[in-house]
Amino acid sequence: MVRSDTPCSKVGWLLLSSPAVISGLLSVSRCRMLSVHLEVFLGLPGTGFRGGTTLGGRPREVATRHRMVLSPCPMRLEISFVDTFSVFQAKIRAFSSPLRWEARQCKAVVTVDLEEHKLNKPIAVVQKQVKATAPKGFTPSLESQQNLMASFSKLRAHIATLRASGKIPRPPIVLPGIKKREEWCKLCFGNSFQLALLKQSSQDSMQPQLIEGQQPLLSILLNIKQKGIENLLEWHAQWLEVLGFSEAQGRWFYALLACLEKPLTPETCSQIRHIAMMCAKIRASLETADHPHLSQLNVIICIVARYFCQEDLVDH
Repeated sequence: MVRSDTPCSKVGWLLLSSPAVISGLLSVSRCRMLSVHLEVFLGLPGTGFRGGTTLGGRPREVATRHRMVLSPCPMRLEISFVDTFSVFQAKIRAFSSPLRWEARQCKAVVTVDLEEHKLNKPIAVVQKQVKATAPKGFTPSLESQQNLMASFSKLRAHIATLRASGKIPRPPIVLPGIKKREEWCKLCFGNSFQLALLKQSSQDSMQPQLIEGQQPLLSILLNIKQKGIENLLEWHAQWLEVLGFSEAQGRWFYALLACLEKPLTPETCSQIRHIAMMCAKIRASLETADHPHLSQLNVIICIVARYFCQEDLVDH
């Protein structure tokens, strides 16, 4: 306790000597320093920077001195917002001046000397294949095509059921590997392919006895993977180009298309389109509508066009 007869100077000294009072004064000092720093940073009135002439009711010079006393370091704002923007502008000018100089060196209109000998070269144009037009009376009726689609869809559903059940019968013969092209040719056609090649070469030597090929049984086709089905379609297309159409090949085409799973790869789709195009070309070359190959050719074209959604190949 401070007595009432204690001089005021002593009372002040005692108060200032108290730890609680000192802590409070330091807190107030920090608050005032923070307030002054914020005012200086924001340029608020009362800082002596923008229109204000007092800080806490004091003249500008006193406010500045007071700020310097409260600040832990000299408040010399050497970089202001205006200075920063001007420096930024100077950097932009220094960066863009070479670009402007380079732009001035460019011509307003630029020309180039064309090499005429390179422009006159012929350009290869790939034309879209168009299905050969069948003679009148060679195409099947709409009802016949719908009946064919119904029976073909039923066959594919039966094949899918057998595959899902896992009860696939064993093949009657040992099947070649999926890359054994010559062995598959012998399996599908026997030696008829070889005899046809000998006939085309016009050799007078004695020809061997004809050996029939294997029929496209489900027990054979269900034991062939999809890659093998695609390979067989590709090989049959090549054999069709070499030797023409035959009844045995027509049966294999039908069976392979029945086992071909959807969706088709682009390569397989292109392959079956090519097969249908060749069949249409062969059909257009037939002399009469009673030719034994006509019905098989129509079946292959109809399946590729309608079941595998190649609408431009449909017979209308």
